[in-house]
Amino acid sequence: MATKAEKIHMDKVASLGCYVCLRPASLHHIRYPGLGMGRKSSNFEVVPLCYDHHQGKHSIHLDKKNFEKNFGTEKEILKNVLTRLNELP
Repeated sequence: MATKAEKIHMDKVASLGCYVCLRPASLHHIRYPGLGMGRKSSNFEVVPLCYDHHQGKHSIHLDKKNFEKNFGTEKEILKNVLTRLNELP
């Protein structure tokens, strides 16, 4: 269960729109090597992705290698998302 602070952060991230195309977004939790299936990372380590870029045919979940080749690694995207959040009024 997310804390109040986590929910506020996740709402702000989702409000940015998809990192790739700016369409309405859901949240992708950054996954680190060794993190078991069914276990997500911190609710503060999320990036906004639309369905197509999150779970669609050429998404981070189904084609991570090409996704990261085209748009950057999860860590790079997270860094950019956090920068964008810090620039919000």
